Amino acid sequence: MSASTLIAAKDLKLRVRDRSFFILGIAAPLVLATVFNFVFGNAFDASAGLGLEYGLVDLDQSQLSQEFSEVIESLEEEGLFTLQVFPDVSNAETAIEETNLDAFFLLPEGMSQAVFTGQSATIEVIGDIDAPTSTQIAASIADQFATGVDTTQLAIGTTAFVIQAPVTPEFIASLSRDPVSAAFSYQLSDVSAVTRQLDPVTYLAAGMAVFFLFFTVQFGVSGILEEDREGTLARLMAAPISRSAVIVGKALLAFALGAISMVVLVVATQLLLGATWGAPLGVALLVTAGVLSAVAIMGLIASVAKTPEGAGNLGAIIAVILGMLGGAFFPIGQGDDLLSKLTFITPHAWFLRGLGDLADDAPWTAALPATGAILAFALVFGSIAWALLRRKLSR
Repeated sequence: MSASTLIAAKDLKLRVRDRSFFILGIAAPLVLATVFNFVFGNAFDASAGLGLEYGLVDLDQSQLSQEFSEVIESLEEEGLFTLQVFPDVSNAETAIEETNLDAFFLLPEGMSQAVFTGQSATIEVIGDIDAPTSTQIAASIADQFATGVDTTQLAIGTTAFVIQAPVTPEFIASLSRDPVSAAFSYQLSDVSAVTRQLDPVTYLAAGMAVFFLFFTVQFGVSGILEEDREGTLARLMAAPISRSAVIVGKALLAFALGAISMVVLVVATQLLLGATWGAPLGVALLVTAGVLSAVAIMGLIASVAKTPEGAGNLGAIIAVILGMLGGAFFPIGQGDDLLSKLTFITPHAWFLRGLGDLADDAPWTAALPATGAILAFALVFGSIAWALLRRKLSR
């Protein structure tokens, strides 16, 4: 065995005996991923229902109120909420007090007549005082419908004024589109995303894994500082081995710790939480690149720190900043804003992006772009860390 391998094997035995590796490298990310999945899992799931329960009281019984009812019922069919129809206001109010009804729509008598005669009309939304958000959502739906009615009234009035025609039912019927059906129009389409999305369980599991990865590999690269303080580094330097062998040995240790942690977490979250990581070869490439980038960045921190404590503190700060900016805890920077661009200056974001590219049974080659970006981090920071560590050991 080479000197580097012997150094890594010796340190690996010591770290395996140290419970902190198992706690920080395996237990902590697994427990947090489980907790976050229970607490926030549905928040990231676009397909999950909102659990809203609405009611409808139609006292107008007109064509306009029928159109509103059809719109609400169609939204219910899409799974946005559940709907109950009540004959009067008292029954709806009782349902709010005694059941889980969040709010109900009240279409007052005479609403349609007021609209077609140019008068003011109101769709009332009565909600549970303990469900303000659900009530606001219902109010937004009613407001959208009312905005459509107002727009249609303006269009009809403008057209009648331009052609000098009286506003009559016959005139309205002669228009190209029925103003009632034009009041609230929408279309739900299945649009394939340019980039695939991870399911909530996998996203949280992967985020925790890559976040704690940077703490895990620090056990290896900071070993140089620990041995320097304890005096064993001087003995290594006096032995017939090169400085490069010492650096490589510590890097191998850090890589081994990171790889063990990631492999265990991938398997554990898949078996225990139902995470779907994607094509094994693609995941292996991303994990390898992610561990290398973590070793490089933490190695750079060890090269500029003077004590193990200093390296630990600085490493924790950098790990938290990169994790937050890279979206390890929750998706950030959706769109073309500045934050969405800044997030990709972290290997975390590229790791999660690569796993997203592997979603929906994509081939392993889908992970190659993200793998290449992560390896770029490893190459740049690793080169700088290598040069600085060689200089540190030559003093």
